[in-house]
Amino acid sequence: MSEERAAGASEARDSGTLRSPVRPGTWASLKIRNYRYLWLGQAGHAGGIWMEQIARPFLVLDLTDGSATHVGGVLAVRTVPQFILGMWAGVIADSFDRRSVLLVMKTGAFLLNVGFVAILALGLLELWHMYAYAVVRGTFMAFDQPARMGLVPSVVPETHVTNAVALMSATQNTMRIFGAASGGILYGVFGATGAFALIALVYAIPVFSTYMLRVAPIRSGVARSASGLTGGLLEGLRFTFTHPAIRGVLLLSMIYFMFGMSFLQVFAPLFAEKVFDIGSTGFGGMTALMGVAALLASLLIATQQPTRLGVILPLMTAVFGAALVLLSLTSYIPGPAGFVIPFAMLAVLGGLQSAYMALTRSALLLTAPPRMHGRVFGVLTLDRAFMTAGGAAAGFLSDGIGVQPAQIAFGLVLIVGALAIFALAGDFRRSRAGAHFEVPESEAREPAGVVAER
Repeated sequence: MSEERAAGASEARDSGTLRSPVRPGTWASLKIRNYRYLWLGQAGHAGGIWMEQIARPFLVLDLTDGSATHVGGVLAVRTVPQFILGMWAGVIADSFDRRSVLLVMKTGAFLLNVGFVAILALGLLELWHMYAYAVVRGTFMAFDQPARMGLVPSVVPETHVTNAVALMSATQNTMRIFGAASGGILYGVFGATGAFALIALVYAIPVFSTYMLRVAPIRSGVARSASGLTGGLLEGLRFTFTHPAIRGVLLLSMIYFMFGMSFLQVFAPLFAEKVFDIGSTGFGGMTALMGVAALLASLLIATQQPTRLGVILPLMTAVFGAALVLLSLTSYIPGPAGFVIPFAMLAVLGGLQSAYMALTRSALLLTAPPRMHGRVFGVLTLDRAFMTAGGAAAGFLSDGIGVQPAQIAFGLVLIVGALAIFALAGDFRRSRAGAHFEVPESEAREPAGVVAER
């Protein structure tokens, strides 16, 4: 172990936390070669995802004569593989070479989108193709996140983890700005085939950048047999649900993903189509506005790196719910105010969403030992699968009682749930980023690719 890492570990053991003694510069992680390739892959992945999230709901609406139920349904089936496979994906990420796992997933996503474009171009698309596409894409995503996030501490030193995660979040939000705007414009001008053709092209970027990564595998001790993988899964579950800080983050994320994430996937296109009457191009503008605010929030996190996450995350979630309620209520105001004020709330939502994502991921990476990163993020992928229930409920409720009342109900549940966790989970409330864990000497080594580049 280097003197720098030994000193950091000693300080962590004395204080009970693992947090950076100094804050790296805002762009510090980008000076590391392997991180740049991981970052570039995230940029391509995020660009494709955001363009797809703009084009997909409008394609479903075109196919179904405006059915909100099917918009929510396609979103729901996309998260089913994450619900079923998420924890096993984490075990796979900890048991096999994470770079190889990620490369297979990126290649599969690229080929899937090429096939989807071919179906569109030939005029063969039916509604069931949308559901099938969503299931297969969700399967690739289930294995993507544990492997990708597990690679972060392997390509940057521990002092840069929050900075690295925040910069990846900033990249995602930059892609939200350009991807959302281009996705909406392309769909409006060139139709579904043009939009999804560009999406397929963008998905080639992560394939190249992941191939260029050079990262040594983490030794997890999990055997690559059926019994070994099952034992690894049980070990990961025990660790995840007995650690107060990790358990608190995951419980809060269940509420957030179920009642908060459905906004962009289901409610936002419905607001654009049925409340504001601005169509797919306007929806792209809404998403781009959220992306600008999210980008600024990500850069703030990269610079400041807050540690009191047991307090910050629940309160941030409650404020997110309040912003959803205000957006819905103010949309009833007649005249320009009923348009301007809700759009101001979109900026608040974008900033909060980005900050929440960056802080939860850095908290998990700093708190769990490297050999457990895949399994911890596998369980987080299970939390994301709560979008299944949230997306479906959002669609049904919007068709039943209207878009604004349904969004108000979801926002109120977010507020109550976040405040309940804040009040009742005392161990989580007192936790900081990087709660103490023992690092075996065999794992206490410089991340691959860092030593040679300092």
